Amino acid sequence: MLNSCGVTYKKETLTQDLEKLVEKEAGQKSKAYVVGKTLYLDMQVEGLVSRVAREAFSEALRKVQTAGADISRVVLSGDSDIKFMVVTAYDPMRTVLFRLVQNANDIKMYFYMRISRSDYESRSLVEIFEHSVAKIINDKHDISQEEFVGRLIASKLNALQASGWSFLYGGVRNKILLLVLLERSDKKNDPLIENFLREQLKDYSKKYNNPFDSVEVFNLNGTKAMSVSLNVE
Repeated sequence: MLNSCGVTYKKETLTQDLEKLVEKEAGQKSKAYVVGKTLYLDMQVEGLVSRVAREAFSEALRKVQTAGADISRVVLSGDSDIKFMVVTAYDPMRTVLFRLVQNANDIKMYFYMRISRSDYESRSLVEIFEHSVAKIINDKHDISQEEFVGRLIASKLNALQASGWSFLYGGVRNKILLLVLLERSDKKNDPLIENFLREQLKDYSKKYNNPFDSVEVFNLNGTKAMSVSLNVE
């Protein structure tokens, strides 16, 4: 993947090269954009929400995975200074969106065996949205390290399906990660969420050089639902 003999993909033609590669290897039309040091790849994928035709869904998933590998290859074998890569797949009706976000430095560390496979996989950000899909597709901005880590933590919380909670990254303020609580099933799960949030805060602070001191969770009406500080003991 990392080309030591020369540059395979020039930054001047990065988006065009990526689109051609995805069409060749995934058989999928796409559109690539560069915003600052973030590379976006958008794909309208048939079968992404198919609940009946498993073959159609499997093919859609294959295209997303192939595009994820392609965008990594173009960045790591090129001369651009891209730091984050975003693959966004959505259905034709724009009712669901699947997004894969990768950190170029994490991929390099894994390639050079500086981090384990399990560590690398824990740094892969996967997001699924079933609301405001068109708005999310159009929101293209330069992703910062803090935002990436914050969205990682939110995604890990959302993976706790038994909790009945749903979170959205809300930003960063003075090394405080802000999360928005979209859904809350029962307050009895508060201790579980607090403990898990503290564990994730510690874990990703070690991985990414302590980007946050604490996390504050807010309800949709702006009131504070929870506050968790990093335990440095």
